[in-house]
Amino acid sequence: MRLRDALLSAAMLTAFAVPAFADDGLIDLPPAGTTLVNLSVTERTKMTQDTLSTTLNYQLDGASANDIQDKINKAMTQALAEAKKVADVKTTTGSYYVYEYQDQSTVDPKTGQPFTTKKVWRGQQSISLESEKSTALLDLAGKIQAMGFTMQGLNYSLSPEKADTVRDTLMEKGLKSLSAKAKLAATALGKGNYDIIDVNVDGGSPNYPVMYRSMAKMEMAGAPAADMAAPVAEAGETDVTMTINARVLLKP
Repeated sequence: MRLRDALLSAAMLTAFAVPAFADDGLIDLPPAGTTLVNLSVTERTKMTQDTLSTTLNYQLDGASANDIQDKINKAMTQALAEAKKVADVKTTTGSYYVYEYQDQSTVDPKTGQPFTTKKVWRGQQSISLESEKSTALLDLAGKIQAMGFTMQGLNYSLSPEKADTVRDTLMEKGLKSLSAKAKLAATALGKGNYDIIDVNVDGGSPNYPVMYRSMAKMEMAGAPAADMAAPVAEAGETDVTMTINARVLLKP
């Protein structure tokens, strides 16, 4: 189907649609000789991700709650002291909890029942890092890992500030594209001019793909690894889209 024929079909449908309601409840139809059409444009781009974040967890078992808490407190104090040396990295602490559970590590292969059962205390707390300076964050994360912390995730994303800037650019481009599409519709339907009645801008949410995530199982924190290498990460791209919908009145 040619563009002109398609637009004529769309115009016939929209002309009989209900665009608005007057205060007296009557249908507000387009003026005679005009055609109301609904148009939409979508602009998209890819942006290099600029923010790196990670979460490191400290977990261990012990004979008593006090013993567990003492070790967690010392480990977190050491990690935070190291983090405070790096001004370019934002640091926050996560949930802190300690609980008791039944350890059934020895099981009778015939009955499936544990030979021995003992109560064990387990505790954990996490520390999260975020920065646009990836080298500084990765170096700090490596030092905290060497203290006995386990990395739970290492992810790149697009900062909100950068996302807002690119959305503004896409909106400007989209409005120009919408105006061009309205002019094309008017020409195809033999109209001389057009008015854009209302516009809806939907920026959507950027798609943040995970670039790297630690797949290692969580292990109990043990002795620090003196020669542990720092983790590595490579930034990817985030898809940013902007969709603009409008009602356009085509006039003679």
